[in-house]
Amino acid sequence: MSDLTTIHPEASGEIKTEIKKLKRELTLLPLFGLMYFTVSGGSFGIEALIGWSGPGLAILLIILTPLIFSLPNVLMVRELGTMMPAEGGYYHWIKKAFGPFAGFLAGWNNWVVTWLDVTIYPLLAVYYLGFFFPALREGTMIGGIEVSAELLSWLLAVIIIWLISWMQIRGARLSGMFTNWLGIFMIMPLVVMAILGIYSWIASGTTISLPFLPEGESLVGAFSVGLFVVMWNYMGWELPSVAGDEIVNPRKTYPRAMTLVLIAAILTYLLPVLGGLYGGGGDDGRYQLWGIEGGDEGIGPVLEEYGVTPEQMDVWGVDPSSTVGWEFPEIGQAVANKLGNPSLALVLGGWLTIAAVLSMIGLFTGNSLGGSRVPFALAEDGMFPRWMVKVHGKYGTPWVAIVLVGIIYSIFSISAFAFLVVADVFLQCLVILAEFAAMWKLRFSEPDRPRDRVPGGWLGLILVTAGPTIIILVAFISQYLEAGFSSIGWALGFMALGMILYFPIKKYLKPGVPDIDPFVSGVD
Repeated sequence: MSDLTTIHPEASGEIKTEIKKLKRELTLLPLFGLMYFTVSGGSFGIEALIGWSGPGLAILLIILTPLIFSLPNVLMVRELGTMMPAEGGYYHWIKKAFGPFAGFLAGWNNWVVTWLDVTIYPLLAVYYLGFFFPALREGTMIGGIEVSAELLSWLLAVIIIWLISWMQIRGARLSGMFTNWLGIFMIMPLVVMAILGIYSWIASGTTISLPFLPEGESLVGAFSVGLFVVMWNYMGWELPSVAGDEIVNPRKTYPRAMTLVLIAAILTYLLPVLGGLYGGGGDDGRYQLWGIEGGDEGIGPVLEEYGVTPEQMDVWGVDPSSTVGWEFPEIGQAVANKLGNPSLALVLGGWLTIAAVLSMIGLFTGNSLGGSRVPFALAEDGMFPRWMVKVHGKYGTPWVAIVLVGIIYSIFSISAFAFLVVADVFLQCLVILAEFAAMWKLRFSEPDRPRDRVPGGWLGLILVTAGPTIIILVAFISQYLEAGFSSIGWALGFMALGMILYFPIKKYLKPGVPDIDPFVSGVD
């Protein structure tokens, strides 16, 4: 009878043979594109920060959050990634620090996050396409058969999922270069809107007065919901690390990519927000429209709670029965209208809508890459079925894992689990806290391993750890006080499922499969 200490040469040889097929082809530029669309993915989604937290607090959070949350994350990922650059990334970091159970749970948690989060992006891409193709929102007749909008949207979302999956099988570099070109075309209308807005602001010779908080909102309430939004828009630095064996010179390339993405993300959020607010999208209290959502009765009652009268809504050209407020396409139109150019407003609004589609496709591409490498890394370590460790002989990608997650995404896209976004933020934040703890633990248990340490000695380590830890704990407490236990109940349920699965996996799949050495690449 085999046990966990018995190595099966057949299993070990098969896994090593497959790992050797991985192609190390992610240089700085394609890695930058994939990481950018994992962490940020464009300005779309930040609008709610202004509507819920107020212009002043929103701008403050956009500037401060990357300094006290993202930069420490970048430094932590740099230290752990340069020490252990193997495929699997954060799974191995936490496993090495706290053992196989903690490592498995970290991998499991972030894999579940991709089910809940990544599947939303193709559906959002289809939602934006509905501006140009009404059938996607109203349904249509095909061959005398009525086809619902929901079915059409799902079918198009599945087509997007499998086109991207096919591209990812063809190569990680191809996917990375695709996101670079996608990013260029996506960012162009946002840059134009920002330039027009800032020009209008300067040309007017006046600066409109924008409040720090929304009307009638407390600082605690605005801060808690705003922190949650902006934190979500600056997360994901460790996720591409699971493709460590596919990155050229990962100890240098990964930190450089993170630095460039951090700068790009700050500018991506800050400039369109400033141009939109001061260029026409914030005039006369219109900032209150940014990113708000209404229930069955529309956004009218929500705006009235903020003191907006029906007369003001009429002046703004807002339909109170609409379920959503302003997003960047509408904000861009407001900027162009302030310049007195209705034709430009129509063009810019449509251009920004196309950019939103590209943003959603890019977000799916970047995040799904990490989603496919998690089961591959767990399988090569004996913690998922061995058939998942299959690498394409020609393209050097884990094609079986990519197909598997494509099936999962197709199933989950039947219904967008937007209400579970809080759950996936909770799960991912738990992994981030475990990564910081792993950094501390490995300073003592592996003191001589080469790595790019967090600068500043022990004081630097304390400061880098304190910022994200405090922010995450405040976000957890605020969300619990705001929404109760239900906000984290789903997350705890998914975690419990992972805990239960660990033991039969450890008993039946792991025996005979040697542990991966995370300090040594499996490709080289």
